[in-house]
Amino acid sequence: MSTADFLDRYFEPVVAMLTPQAARAIVDLKPDAASANRVAELGRKSDEGTLTDEEREEYRLYVDAGDLIAV
Repeated sequence: MSTADFLDRYFEPVVAMLTPQAARAIVDLKPDAASANRVAELGRKSDEGTLTDEEREEYRLYVDAGDLIAV
């Protein structure tokens, strides 16, 4: 079973309850400016190889959250 198949089955009850308007509102969600700026800063530092251990963990949380939202 692929991860996509698992997630499809797992979230099927939630998706069945969403109206088109609610689904659109979720799709249209955007991070606030401060969060977007922080992610950009951490991404830049990651590319440069200058993240501290604490920043790396923070960046990983943002990436994991983004992955979950993207699914």
